[in-house]
Amino acid sequence: MAKQETQTKYHRRRNGVLFTILAVILIAASVVAACTVFFRVETVTVEGTARYTTEEILSVANVEMGANMILTPGEQIAQRIYEALPYVDEVDVQKQFPTTINLKITETQAAMVLQGTASAWLLDAKGKLLEPVSDGTDVSGLIQVTGVELLEPQQGQQAQTTPENQSRLDGLVGLTQALDRAGILASVTSIDVSSSTEIVMVYENRITARMLNNVDFDRKMQVLESIVATLGETDRGSINMRANDRAIWSPES
Repeated sequence: MAKQETQTKYHRRRNGVLFTILAVILIAASVVAACTVFFRVETVTVEGTARYTTEEILSVANVEMGANMILTPGEQIAQRIYEALPYVDEVDVQKQFPTTINLKITETQAAMVLQGTASAWLLDAKGKLLEPVSDGTDVSGLIQVTGVELLEPQQGQQAQTTPENQSRLDGLVGLTQALDRAGILASVTSIDVSSSTEIVMVYENRITARMLNNVDFDRKMQVLESIVATLGETDRGSINMRANDRAIWSPES
């Protein structure tokens, strides 16, 4: 008798577990079916653009209307925009249920002109190749960069050079990003990376700063700003920042 009661309880527990599993499967299937039926792309909106029109963004984004919202690949949409439009820096694909996808665009802008023997290119502060310089390109106010040659430049791609000179280009991008974070990128006139170990930068067309390549550029920019703050608006000279723990100001004689 006791054995029969035990078997009965076992079958009840097993049936209860099977029922629970079946219920979970049915509920999940119902949710998936509901999402497939109801959450369809009906509207695509764009925000944050100045250089490109909404029509240009939508054309390259190629979002499939009527597609399932959940299954629509946001990363692929963003990648298509990056590859087609070089002045786009970031794309945030926002799915606003039940039927809208919003493309939030962050644009970049030219920060420097890299002058090579074969060609000159506009780059942003992150080293992205924006467009080749032509006769009608406005380069006023941009940093003039010399000392490194681009290797097979392609619009919208990261700037590259030969393996033996890549450290110069990496140092340049590290410096320009630090300048951008410090809010003083627009104050720099030129940058020379012709040396494999040293970067020479001209600030406000009157102060020449020398520093080692691939150092802590953020800290160096703090040192630069602290020295400039003590100078007059017309003072000219040079700052030696090649040492790790100090900087030397030398006024122009």
